[in-house]
Amino acid sequence: MARISEMLISAGMALLALVFYILGNYTQHVNPDDPGPGFYPRTLAVLLLVFSVAQFVVSWRNKGETIEREERGEGEGRFSARLFLGTLLLAVIYGLVFDKLDYLITTTCFLVAMMLLGGVRKWYLLLSVAIGYSVVTHYLFGQVLMVPLK
Repeated sequence: MARISEMLISAGMALLALVFYILGNYTQHVNPDDPGPGFYPRTLAVLLLVFSVAQFVVSWRNKGETIEREERGEGEGRFSARLFLGTLLLAVIYGLVFDKLDYLITTTCFLVAMMLLGGVRKWYLLLSVAIGYSVVTHYLFGQVLMVPLK
């Protein structure tokens, strides 16, 4: 059952990537040499499609291994309402405070909370990943892509 679920999720993500690629058809008439505003969303859509197809293939090829794990009673993923509702609540809170507080603070706090919810307990790992991701994306968007994140 887990294998089929993985394959369905992968197929859904591939379909979503195709929709994003089609919707990312932005044109620019000012500078024909510039890739234009559709370059970034279309690049992400292609990457999502590639990784979704790769995950689909991996799930398809691991048929025997998944069946053996399920027979041994391993990998029985149960729905975690705490994880689901916690993720949903954190995403809503992050969306509400994103424009009101500084990007580095909100993103770092959001990532720390998400990793704590996911079970990460090593503080050096929590802080290094959260702060590192926040600083790199702030620099990438603010300095390289010239998109202010506040």
